[in-house]
Amino acid sequence: MRSTHQELHDLSPDEHARLARHVMHEQASLSLKVALVFAVLVLGLPLVNNFLPDLANTRILGFTATWLFLGVLFFPITWALSAYFIRESNRIEEECADWRSFLGLTAEGAGEVHPAFVEDEEEGA
Repeated sequence: MRSTHQELHDLSPDEHARLARHVMHEQASLSLKVALVFAVLVLGLPLVNNFLPDLANTRILGFTATWLFLGVLFFPITWALSAYFIRESNRIEEECADWRSFLGLTAEGAGEVHPAFVEDEEEGA
């Protein structure tokens, strides 16, 4: 039986291109979504300070809204965005690890499916 790693390398250039295009499209879409949220947060604060100074100077828990966001909430929000990005990236890679399903090929007798960059234990030894 041929290894999954070898079978992936036996795909036609068109199938490789289709799989790569799908992965890159999904990753780019995710990156743009996360970057847009981050940009809105970073660029929105100066805009709120400029155009809505009463809102920016509202006291919340002893801080102005601006300082609450900058000094307390900014880092947890950044961590949450990072965690979301990593979780969704892993999901995309797991979906694409089943490349036979994506390409409409059968996987009978092929064993467990791994992405091309994961070596089989026999190959790594």
